[in-house]
Amino acid sequence: MAAAPQRAKLNHSVQKAVALLRATASGSGGASVSALARGAGLPRATALRLIQTLEAEGLLLRVPGDDRVLLGPELVRLARAADLGTVLVEVARARLADLAEQVRETVTLSATGADGELDLVHQVDGPHHLVPRGWIGRRFPLHASSSGKVLLATYDEARLDRFLAEPLGPLTPATITSPRALRDELARTRDQGFATTVDELEEGLAGVSVGVFTDAGALVGTINVSGLSQRLDDAARLRAAERAQAVAGDIEAALRRTS
Repeated sequence: MAAAPQRAKLNHSVQKAVALLRATASGSGGASVSALARGAGLPRATALRLIQTLEAEGLLLRVPGDDRVLLGPELVRLARAADLGTVLVEVARARLADLAEQVRETVTLSATGADGELDLVHQVDGPHHLVPRGWIGRRFPLHASSSGKVLLATYDEARLDRFLAEPLGPLTPATITSPRALRDELARTRDQGFATTVDELEEGLAGVSVGVFTDAGALVGTINVSGLSQRLDDAARLRAAERAQAVAGDIEAALRRTS
């Protein structure tokens, strides 16, 4: 029998520093060195040395004259420089190609932008001659797209009320334009874990979308399968949703490993 592969050796000092950063981030007003040490499960002396090192690199900031530690400006700068869309694409690329091969339809990935909207960042075309056109860089009306419905289903009541205060414009005769009907549709989306559209965005086009979430439940992106309505019928949409949910789970696990 082949020997089991050895686990990669991890740097414990780095792990301790990351634990301190996470403990600091968990308190919006900062925390004392002792509190951070307890939160990270470290002796206070160890925590203090690590905090001083992270402070020297700009990753933490000790408030002058106060026993409070905050996330530092360099960490904020690095976080702002991170491109969620790029990270998602690199993590998801091969998995989305496999999904397109399985469902034999076009697969797209959208990332949640800084303004809370969805940006389509990656597309894998299906094998058919008649496929949806290229959509990278586009945004779609939330009420008329399956990815948009996934996003809307995460809104709290106040935010959803504000969204529904604006008219829901019809793109086709099948577009949902009634606030009550859209609320019912979003309830179904939350219950079943995926959203669908049939002829709502474009006549003859159907789609199914699932969300990609953080451990805290924040939506970071959506996976969509799109195809002609006559091919992507009820049974095909359900199969696509189940496969897309499995892929989303794999991407979420990969994001946890890289965070």
